Amino acid sequence: MHVCNVAANWRADWGKDVVIDLVCYRRNGHNEADEPSFTQPLMYKRIRELPNVLNKYADQLVAEGTVCQADIDEEIAAFDKIMNEAYQKSTAITKMKLTDWLDSPWDHFFECDANKVPILRETPPTGISDSVLKRIAETFSADPPIKVHPGIKRILKGRTKMVEAQQADWALGEALAIGSLLMEGYHVRLSGQDVERGTFSHRHHVLHDQDVDGRVYNPLQNLSSSQQKYSVSNSSLSEFGVLGFELGFSQHNPNSLVCWEAQFGDFFNTAQCIVDQFISSGQDKWVRMTFNCHSFTFFVGRI
Repeated sequence: MHVCNVAANWRADWGKDVVIDLVCYRRNGHNEADEPSFTQPLMYKRIRELPNVLNKYADQLVAEGTVCQADIDEEIAAFDKIMNEAYQKSTAITKMKLTDWLDSPWDHFFECDANKVPILRETPPTGISDSVLKRIAETFSADPPIKVHPGIKRILKGRTKMVEAQQADWALGEALAIGSLLMEGYHVRLSGQDVERGTFSHRHHVLHDQDVDGRVYNPLQNLSSSQQKYSVSNSSLSEFGVLGFELGFSQHNPNSLVCWEAQFGDFFNTAQCIVDQFISSGQDKWVRMTFNCHSFTFFVGRI
């Protein structure tokens, strides 16, 4: 706990990540039925000589005067009682369903039947008004409050002409989809290689000042004072780790659209393990729900 507190305080004070190198061991090997001495006889001979963590920590607390032995015995007895009562209840269970173990904070997101199975309903209307479309399109194509590259100015002028003609290309259609979600109160998160500008320089969700280093402007973050946050970030070439992080992020909130974009197929390949291991079997094997969208660059407009 001391090390974790130091790490948390460091990150809070300095805004830098901390890696804790935690060296530990499994007292019973892989599980309680395992016999680790088959392959690590000397290591586990030494491990069995060590006191278990509960006794070691309890002895420390007693020695410090934090608690007395009677307090510890009372806590252990209370916990044993909980475990024994749960075990007795388990003997009455004759069958189990996957939904019984559904680990998700989305309890009120789906309407379920008596067996906790989601009830399929007709898709509700998803259209948005012309005024909202116009607000998003005009903001997305307007001159930003920073000095942008001349090439960006040409792109913005082209977008303005499309808005006036009530037309939309890939980038503008994508912005309308994301912007409408933001204005309806849904957080949108997009990460991947060069997602801020777009692989083909079509997106330009983050504009860079040509005179001030690090000064940027995100038009979709300036649609309305009541809109939700739009998080768009270029990620490193660590696709396995990035997609794993985004998947975990997506499992927390059903009201967030979390998108990860692979620049090309070979980038997607290095994230394939996350797809096979956790996404494709997310609900059947891991009993988790997610709204995670991952795509190749040429599919990204289809949100």
